[in-house]
Amino acid sequence: MSSKPQNAVADVSVPPPTRRQLTETRRMRAAELFEQRRPSSEVARAVGMHPESVRRWKRLWEQGGTESLRRRPATGAQAG
Repeated sequence: MSSKPQNAVADVSVPPPTRRQLTETRRMRAAELFEQRRPSSEVARAVGMHPESVRRWKRLWEQGGTESLRRRPATGAQAG
């Protein structure tokens, strides 16, 4: 009989999030705080970004909502 528990999860290596993924996560958190009407300076501290970046995000959010802060696919020539 095996000594491993029957519900054991296989060892799976999960890569760390990319810089782009981390930035999008910050923008999504900022959007949550914008919805709560928190001041931009407070949002900047909460997400660890420069206040000017947060002000730019807020302008985008005001114009297009949370979706406007999502990452977009890269454009331009593709390496091939």
